[in-house]
Amino acid sequence: MDTTELAADLLAALEKKGWTIRRGAVAEPLLPPPLRARYPRLPADLTGFLEALESGENGKENIWFLCPSDYRTDPGPEAFRWNEYELMGLEARDGPKEQEKIRRFWDLHFPFMLAVHSDYDYLAVSLTPETYGQIVHGCGPEFEETSTVAASFAEFLSLLKEEAAAATDGYPLCYFV
Repeated sequence: MDTTELAADLLAALEKKGWTIRRGAVAEPLLPPPLRARYPRLPADLTGFLEALESGENGKENIWFLCPSDYRTDPGPEAFRWNEYELMGLEARDGPKEQEKIRRFWDLHFPFMLAVHSDYDYLAVSLTPETYGQIVHGCGPEFEETSTVAASFAEFLSLLKEEAAAATDGYPLCYFV
């Protein structure tokens, strides 16, 4: 099954679980120029998936995919920004060396899904040379400690669809359905 079919199956399974999925009428580039400079090598299947969405969130609005508008708009002081966990990490660390470690981590981990109902969980794609394209999970308070969820975005789509359809409470994907 190709990524497009996997994505469609996942979105259908999430909608059955009460998610609101809005597909974009016109695909716009995922990232504005400053973020494209920071993240020049994102996997094409990930960007294609997110570019096709206008929004995707669960019924409680505490789990969502980051879509093009999330990377372009400052939602204001009350809402979560696409890089909220990086900003929280920077705020919690003293000194330029510690803050640089946080920035380096996030330069190599691109968040695409957030959950705020528990420990501020996130899913990101790894951009490190050793693990490029793997999907990783992290949560607070140590956002930079991750575990691998899937070897690729296609595998992630399949696993999350299975979790949504079966409601198996498989950690950590149960936090994202």
